[in-house]
Amino acid sequence: MQTRLAAFMALSLCAAEPVLARDLVYQPVNPAFGGNPLNGSYLLGLAGANNWRYSESPEAKKERRQQEALSGGTDPAAQFERQITSSLLSQIASTVGQQILGENARDSGTFNVGGTMVRFNRVGGQINIDITEASTGGRTNIQIPAPQF
Repeated sequence: MQTRLAAFMALSLCAAEPVLARDLVYQPVNPAFGGNPLNGSYLLGLAGANNWRYSESPEAKKERRQQEALSGGTDPAAQFERQITSSLLSQIASTVGQQILGENARDSGTFNVGGTMVRFNRVGGQINIDITEASTGGRTNIQIPAPQF
């Protein structure tokens, strides 16, 4: 009996408290439908990021698929070959960088890696690096300040 009385008292105390509520109001996000105008550039960026595959021309899509097929796509052996090649080229680039900029750097030199010739020459406080591709004939010249150790 006391349990019922305690439950009744607790229920009556809860019922005596005023209930606070307010209306739910829908606030649109898109500024075109009355939302905050500051959301416009964000929403446009999201739409552009999601639409890249639909805005690509059929010719570009065909060319991209051909390139993926030539590069091995998702073939594990081709992927492993690309990773090994990338790792070796990274080590070669590090060795060349040490010869040009390291503590015991040389004053001049030439490296030939797969048809790409890298020539460097230290002149005063600058290092001139000339990169020439034999296959395309493209040439890049870089001038950087020589580090002082």
